[in-house]
Amino acid sequence: MTQEPSTPFNPDEAGTWEALARYLAGSSPAAEVEAVRAWLAEEPARADLLGALDRATRTLAFRAPPGLDVEAALRAVRARLDEPEVRPLGHRLRRAPERWVAPWRTTPFRVAATIALVLGAAWIWRLTAGREGARAPVLEQAFATPVGRTDSLRLPDGSLVLLGPGSDLTVAAGYGADRREVALHGQALFDVLHDPDRPFTVRAAHALIVDLGTAFTVRTDEEENVHVVVTAGSVLLNAASAAPDRGVVLSAGDRGALDAAGRAVAERGAGSDDDLAWTRGRLVFDDAPLTRVAADLRRWYGIELILTDPAFAERHLTATFEGEAVPKVLEVIGLAIGARIEQRGDSAFVRPLPEDARR
Repeated sequence: MTQEPSTPFNPDEAGTWEALARYLAGSSPAAEVEAVRAWLAEEPARADLLGALDRATRTLAFRAPPGLDVEAALRAVRARLDEPEVRPLGHRLRRAPERWVAPWRTTPFRVAATIALVLGAAWIWRLTAGREGARAPVLEQAFATPVGRTDSLRLPDGSLVLLGPGSDLTVAAGYGADRREVALHGQALFDVLHDPDRPFTVRAAHALIVDLGTAFTVRTDEEENVHVVVTAGSVLLNAASAAPDRGVVLSAGDRGALDAAGRAVAERGAGSDDDLAWTRGRLVFDDAPLTRVAADLRRWYGIELILTDPAFAERHLTATFEGEAVPKVLEVIGLAIGARIEQRGDSAFVRPLPEDARR
């Protein structure tokens, strides 16, 4: 019995290539994004091909002609693919009709046709994406990552986001029309295409981070503090309820933080490679309070660190983890902070050492 494919995509259906074009252009609705990702996951070669097509469309540097009708252009491409075969008389003289195969039906021509459709459709969407009057996504889109996994996405304007484990990103309705706004809970790296006419803004807890042409990371914690590290360009970090002139401007290499009271502070030149270690699958703690350690363990390992003594909240951890199993991670943490940690399912209880172990 033949197993049905797990996704509704069919390489011979034009709708599939339109969906891939929207995916490349960052214009897919959330449900379609998940469907495309599932389809790509079924066969690694598909992701490789789509990546090549993505790079190819980005090499096109043409300007959109005025009044370009996207839907009409796509219909024309589809119609060309589905045209009935027309054979010159010479073909009939040179080969037997029953052995002649239409070029559109042979594998090389079919592959070329579908690639052309994706390239053309993605190019059309990208040409119109930044044009005045072009349609922007109407509905709000939400993205989430599971425990222990990062994921990347391209926003409709071409900006890139790497979303950390256990994190949520919401793209505001109408993104790209006259503003570009997202909301983050968790951790993310943003690589933003600067547009002074449409500022890029991240809402995280009670903070606003406004792009001034940059790449930067944002992290929220359990105490509603927001941490920002700028890797290129600059951003404005401010409380959402404050006047714009009350925030601080962070430049490349700076760290910034906004506490629960809305106070923004900057550490000039304090950013380091360790601040981006999470993007490479490494957890780096440098004199980190256990509250931050607990939040990261929840996102990366699905473990709830429970402090049985309030005094543990004052202890700090310096350690690096890169794929170690949960028992090993908990063992290292316990030794580093002078405590014993007992794991029960998804919970890990931090307890004081016995009296004889303290001597």
